[in-house]
Amino acid sequence: MKQTSPTPLLSIASYSIPFKVPGSQRDRQLLHYFCVQGSSDISGFITSDFWSKVVLQESHQDTAVRKALVAMSSLHLDYVTSESQAASVATLTHYGKAVRTIRKRLSQPTSDTTKVALVCCIIFYCCESALGDWDAALQHLGNGLKLLKSVRETQNMKDLTVMFERLDMQASFFQDDRVPILSLPDWKEYVKAVPEQGFSNPQEAHESLVKLQSWLYSFVNRHVELHEASVDLLSADILDEKDALVQAYNRWSRAFDELQRPKNDDSQDTHGLRVLLIHFHICQMILESKFPVNEKIFGASPNPTAHKILDLAETLLDHTTKLNSSPNATQTPRRNFSLESGVVAPLFALALKCSDESVATRAAGMLSSTHRREGLYDAQTMAQILNQLRISRDGDPGIKEEVQSDNGIVSALEYHIPGTYEGGGIDKLLASMRI
Repeated sequence: MKQTSPTPLLSIASYSIPFKVPGSQRDRQLLHYFCVQGSSDISGFITSDFWSKVVLQESHQDTAVRKALVAMSSLHLDYVTSESQAASVATLTHYGKAVRTIRKRLSQPTSDTTKVALVCCIIFYCCESALGDWDAALQHLGNGLKLLKSVRETQNMKDLTVMFERLDMQASFFQDDRVPILSLPDWKEYVKAVPEQGFSNPQEAHESLVKLQSWLYSFVNRHVELHEASVDLLSADILDEKDALVQAYNRWSRAFDELQRPKNDDSQDTHGLRVLLIHFHICQMILESKFPVNEKIFGASPNPTAHKILDLAETLLDHTTKLNSSPNATQTPRRNFSLESGVVAPLFALALKCSDESVATRAAGMLSSTHRREGLYDAQTMAQILNQLRISRDGDPGIKEEVQSDNGIVSALEYHIPGTYEGGGIDKLLASMRI
């Protein structure tokens, strides 16, 4: 971590912390900040029991979790109130204390040590993601996933499993050749991912969609060498699994349509449902474009499905702008950081893969106009990648011929990724582009 000057102390008349906090005034201020603003920011557009309940309960009961939460709150406050990627001296101090405390805690195990370790893995993943240290973040996530797999059959880890499943998928979005660690060994086990009785609440719909995403990414990576193959080159097993995936996504869509909508169009649940729709439509487009290859899905111009996704994302970014200017905010954010996947990755995917220039331009513009990081995805970094690819494409002499011969449609930006890129995700792509 790099250092910056410390963030000024907050002016707080009364603390919104649901329990007594031992330690310094600064610790109490940072936990207050987490309770009134940090937790909702980190949750993003989707309501999360982990950030609103679980992490607070664990921090009340365990010093290691509390110190980790203080460090994360300090880092989040640094992030939203400055434009520097570096952490303040105060945050570095908190982070160091948290690491030392969890190490000591692990050396003296008790009955709840496993849960404490898992919660701290998530918090440290959050910290390193905010700092843009992808390797360190993924290391913390990997440690947590390995530990979770070793214990979840013998211990009740429902709340933590749900959280790790989401982060597992986030890592696979970021590293496109990564099979989700928590993916099921037999794809037929995924068939029950959408309950027959439908969804009773948005959380159930979210959990179901994450399982379908895991299935899709596992399917694509298992057969990556055939994803552009025509139907006559695909085995019956691949076609059967593709058909089962299509049916599962259709069932999810029907169950989602029957889910009771909030009456308030500006409620947290409403924004969460929009995020789910965005992720559903993106995954459905990916599914429809492969096995066998269907270039019309992302190659269509105009592409109304892509614009529908952009319309949903636009309402969410407008909501963020409104919240940032609200007098209720503890600090007026210069940037936003959420651990949950929201709009950044889908916008990047559309800008990269769509041949409809109005879609690509609109998606890239939305990324460049927001200072938002969602887990491993940073909007400004994604916009920079897209800009470099556009410069490279438009400087290609063959593009003018392409435009003239194809009714003004140009090839998608993904076809202009440097030849030195051999796959592996955003970090490898950045290295190949020397950004």
